[in-house]
Amino acid sequence: MIMQKLYKNIFITLTLIGVLTTSCEITDVTDVDPVYQVSEDKVITNVDQAQTVLYGVYGVLIDGLDYIVYMPAVTSMMGTTMKPGVWGGGAENAFFTNNVTSDNYYLEYMYTKMYFLINNANHVITKTEALQTEDVRKQEIIGEAKFLRAQSNFYLLRLFGEFFDMDSAYGIVLKTQPISNADPQARANVNDVYDLIIDDLDFAIENAPDFSNTFYGSKLAAKALRSKVALYQKDYVTAATLAKEVIDANERQLEESFGDIFTKKIDNPNEVLFQTPFDNLNDRNNKAFMLRAYFGLSDDYVALMETDARYEDAIAFTASGSIRNNKFNGSTYNGVPLTADTQYFMRLAETYLIYAEAILRSNNDIEAAKGAVNTIRERSGNPLLTTNDPQELLNAIRIEKILELGTEAGEEWFDLVRFHKEGDININDYKELPSETRLILPLPNQTVELSEGIIKQNPGY
Repeated sequence: MIMQKLYKNIFITLTLIGVLTTSCEITDVTDVDPVYQVSEDKVITNVDQAQTVLYGVYGVLIDGLDYIVYMPAVTSMMGTTMKPGVWGGGAENAFFTNNVTSDNYYLEYMYTKMYFLINNANHVITKTEALQTEDVRKQEIIGEAKFLRAQSNFYLLRLFGEFFDMDSAYGIVLKTQPISNADPQARANVNDVYDLIIDDLDFAIENAPDFSNTFYGSKLAAKALRSKVALYQKDYVTAATLAKEVIDANERQLEESFGDIFTKKIDNPNEVLFQTPFDNLNDRNNKAFMLRAYFGLSDDYVALMETDARYEDAIAFTASGSIRNNKFNGSTYNGVPLTADTQYFMRLAETYLIYAEAILRSNNDIEAAKGAVNTIRERSGNPLLTTNDPQELLNAIRIEKILELGTEAGEEWFDLVRFHKEGDININDYKELPSETRLILPLPNQTVELSEGIIKQNPGY
């Protein structure tokens, strides 16, 4: 019943969002069409309308392949877990070789979709804030919309901004109001981007609903993402504190086995904090097909997993010997085989690993860090870590994240960048980069060209 209601609401509100935006040619630097002023003034006049439009913001996550396939796949190829599939060509290979040019069409797809979501989240936020009502749902709706805006801004910053340098001028374009004109806007600096993300997440932690469903934002999901953002800021004390609070809340539990994560999917998962829905009627998103035709498993990842107890749950072989990403392979809905699948934006296992890294870097607490990693290793049936060497343990945490989360969201790529910038590793020992500038992607061509010099391209592109 929940799924049926969700899809009905998303279907209706995706249509509504289409009414909110024009069908004119690209005019804004973020490639999002301006909102009609008349419609904008009339769409949200009460909480029920705000709720309806909020469903449409969630609908952007599952509309197309940008959030559920392209972003996790291309970042996994930039890292060490994926490579171009049998149908993959030059556009895909550019990510695998870490030499993406600004005309690569995947950049435009991802960039514009994230700003499209942000634009519609801004519509919900600004119009709901203006409502004169005592309905408690008002603040919850704003909290959910800010959570979604924060997540997209964080993804944009990681892909296109120098997220590892708080003093860098190369952040992203920040949008906090619905787009109503075509005036280009300069990039914010990295520190200001983090400030907005944190403000949004802090508001969501305070005001979003309590956790009740993996398909919607919640206080718990916002706190988990906030801990991850703090890790990227090198605010390790905050990252450790918030991650521990998420774990100790006992609102989510690790699945009994690693394989359960990828068989239960949307069927009463215990571990997932936030994910996309899918079914056999409204959302046949073709993810499983894309992850074998265009994006395959890397040789390095397959070799790494061979000695790990998670191997058979993560990797499958067809009768002809072809390799499949078993995490997203052969999913079903009500017993019907599908090529559609979910995207796990956050699950509890990652929060354990965030805590392990953060508590080690902040307090040098080897036992706490080791205990968190070993909780994950014990669940997967792997030998427990025994090292007491901080540097060995830090690297073991990074590798554990590949073993646990590999091919899901490209987290290992961002870890390589972070650890490289911290001086823990040399990224070229794992991926040989053409240049240090390839730690981030270029902005799409149109974004820079249409701004007439106001938006600066990333260095080296």
